[in-house]
Formats: sequence, C-alpha cells, structure tokens
Amino acid sequence: MAVKLTKTLVEGLEPSTKDIVKWDSEVKGFGVKVSEKGTKSYFVYYRTTSGQQRRPSIGRHGTFTVEQARKIARQWLAEVALGKDISAIRQNDRQAETVNQLAQRYLKDYAEIHKKPRSIQTDKANIENHVIPLIGKMKVKDVTRADIERLKLDIREGKTARKLSAKPRGRRQIRGGEGIANRVLALLSKMFGCAIDWNLRTDNPAMGIKKFRENKKDRFLSEAEIGRLLEALDTADRVPKELPAATAGIRLLLFTGLRVGEIVNLDWQHVDMARGTIFLPDSKTGSRLVPLNSMALDVLKSLYRDQQSGLVLESSAAGKPIALTRPWYRIRESAQIDKTATLHSLRHTFASHSVMTGQSLAQAGSLLGHKSAQTTMRYAHHLLEAQRQYSEQTGDVFRRIAGKSADQT
Repeated sequence: MAVKLTKTLVEGLEPSTKDIVKWDSEVKGFGVKVSEKGTKSYFVYYRTTSGQQRRPSIGRHGTFTVEQARKIARQWLAEVALGKDISAIRQNDRQAETVNQLAQRYLKDYAEIHKKPRSIQTDKANIENHVIPLIGKMKVKDVTRADIERLKLDIREGKTARKLSAKPRGRRQIRGGEGIANRVLALLSKMFGCAIDWNLRTDNPAMGIKKFRENKKDRFLSEAEIGRLLEALDTADRVPKELPAATAGIRLLLFTGLRVGEIVNLDWQHVDMARGTIFLPDSKTGSRLVPLNSMALDVLKSLYRDQQSGLVLESSAAGKPIALTRPWYRIRESAQIDKTATLHSLRHTFASHSVMTGQSLAQAGSLLGHKSAQTTMRYAHHLLEAQRQYSEQTGDVFRRIAGKSADQT
C-alpha cells in the first residue's frame, strides 16, 4: 500500500530478513528500499517504451532528503514519459570517457602518429601537470566552455605550479603563467577535436576561446653585441674555458639561423662539405637542404676529421650531444649581453640581419625553414627599415641631380 514518504516514516523503517520496499503515494513509481543491513535507498520504477522494467537508484537516505529524492523522481519520470530510458542513460554516463582517458587516447592514437618526439613530450608534460589535475576526472561530454575558461585562468594564476621531488640535476619546477595557459588551450582544442572525430561529443568547448596576449620574444643581437659575443667565443677557445663543441655550436646557431635541436643533433652524414650544405631529414617543417655561408663552413671545417657519421657536436661523453645552455650563460655574461638574450635569440639575430641586409621576407623564411609566411612576418619591420635606407640612397641620387641642375641655372 502506498503512503506519503516522510523523513519520520523513512527513518522509522526497520530492516528485516529481506529487502523492504515502501511506495510513495504522491509520485507513482517513487519508493524507498531498506536492505537487510539497514541501508535505505530511494529509487524510481518504470517501464520503457518496449515494455522493459527499470528501477534506477536515486541515492541513499541521508545523502538525499525525501523531498529531494521525490523531486528527482518527478524529473526522471517526466523524461520517461517523453520516451527516454533514464537507466540506460545513467549507465552510459558511468561508462563515458573521462578527460584523463581522452588524453591517453589522444597521445596514443593521434600524437604518437602525427607529432614529433619533442612535441609529444611537451604534450605529455602539459597533460600530466595541468590538464589532469584541473579537469582530468570530468566526463568528456560534460566539459563546457566555462570549464576551459576557468582552467585557463587557473593556470595563469599558478594553481598547478609546484616543485617536484629532487632530481639528479636539482628540483624540477612546474610553472604556470599566461604562456603555459595558451599552450594548454591549444592542446585541449586538438584533444576535443579528436573527441568529435571519435564520436565522444559533437562540439569543441575549447574552440574560439581567446588566448592571453603574449609579448613576442623576438630579441636579437645588435652589431655591437655580435662583436662582443664573437670576442668572448674566441677568448673561451684560447684559454680554453669551454669545450670546443660548445663554442662551435653557439657560432653555428648564429651563422646558420638553425634551431638549437637541429644543431646539437646534427650528424656528419648529413653534412656535405664539398657542396657546403646541411641536410635536415626531420626538421620542424619536414626535411630540407640548408645552404651554408663561409662563416658556418669555417666552423665545421675546424671540427671535421674526415668523419662519415657521428655527432658533429659531441659532449665529453662519447656519443652524447653537447648541452649548450650552461655554456651560453657563461659566454653571454662574458660578452656583457643581458639575460633576455637566449640561445633562440641567435636564430632571431640571423633572421633580423638577413632582412636588414636586403633579403626579402620570402628569402629569409626559406633560409629559416618557416612553413608559413605568416611566421616570417615578425621580421617585416626590419625589411621596412632596410627599404627606407634604400629609398634614402635613391633620394641622395636625386638630391645630387637636383644640386647639379641648380648649379647649371
């Protein structure tokens, strides 16, 4: 017999040798079950459109009040009346992939196939350090644009920043900030794009979220700084203060405009001294042939020992690539160059001076191995200054002609 379920009634129910069920008189199909151990749980009973019986649990008494459980029962039964199977929906929800599971699938089924090892390593770090701590437990289908916006702000504010356990080279620091937040946004956009392809959801909650504005790190060395840098390298070679491979590596970065990874991992089998070229089989933008100027060739000649293979820049440990970061810090200080100049600044230096000496943006982009012309556009202001100087030179010609004309009159 159905009765109106109340707090007093439910709490007064005593367990028996078998489950006890009490039905509610206000909402047909809503009831409470008392197990043999005394656990009291609210549930809803209904039949699907195909006639199957369902009895999904709402939750335990204490976690829910009678009124809260009754309200949920009304909502569920209203959806059942529209043809929905609440029990099946809840089961699917429990089995739905979490963001953590999506991340692992993304790494295995997308990143490891389409990305380069260093990019995969970066993705893994951002997933482990930022994505999983903030939204890893959420269901993929439940993540909203607001969740991604909040994640962006949390990373900027350093909520995921922390120090990890000591490593052989010291404690590892995980940092937050706007730059990291932007990288994680790009990663999430790709992950949820994959989720759409894998039918885990129909939209991308990270799409179109505005990134933080970053100060572009286009630091390049002036002519005076280049002069001091070359003097410091010569001094380091004479003493000697640094490994020859380290000073050679810094010179090659300056003289070629190549990326640090492309230089430190360069193998002799890809260097053609006769043609004056370097072949990069797997650069950031794919394989390409790099022509060398005489300054870069002189550096390679100083290292060349008729090798057919092996690293061009070996560390003191045979077969291991040279690490240039610490030598760069020491050389940079010796050259009285401020700390804003990084190893990557040498690539910007090569690019900037290439444009300032008259190369077009397309030519500079080709030398640098830029995949997109938009990437090279950051050097457009240098081109404008170079063009202004050429215009002034032409203006000087007209000025001289105008002077002669005035003299003749």
